[in-house]
Amino acid sequence: MPTKTIKVHVSSNNDRGGVLSVRVTPWRVHLDKKDVVEWQFGDGEANNDMAWFRVEQTDPSKPWPFKAPTPPDASYTAFAPNGTVTATKNDGANPLKDVISYGLTIGFLDDAKQLRTMYIDPDMIVDS
Repeated sequence: MPTKTIKVHVSSNNDRGGVLSVRVTPWRVHLDKKDVVEWQFGDGEANNDMAWFRVEQTDPSKPWPFKAPTPPDASYTAFAPNGTVTATKNDGANPLKDVISYGLTIGFLDDAKQLRTMYIDPDMIVDS
């Protein structure tokens, strides 16, 4: 089972006109049966201001493409500094040929060390 890694990184800046930089790399992943996806905090970069992130199912009316449990189960939340969320593609019981949208809710510390949250919505392609 090949593992596809998605790295999540957030950095904030409260200078005049404050800046929030978010990277989800890659933002789109093509999956085959039984592939494993691992969302993880960015690759050890010192300026990653994330405290936690959570993978969320955007549209619960569509089948979640991974084996149980499904979000919002706590196993889909990772905490700093080296947290990961891992999910294995369904074995084909629910074959899909669709773009499955999922969301990431991210808790991050701004430059004043205040906890802030944001939501981002990348897409994931799921094969049958």
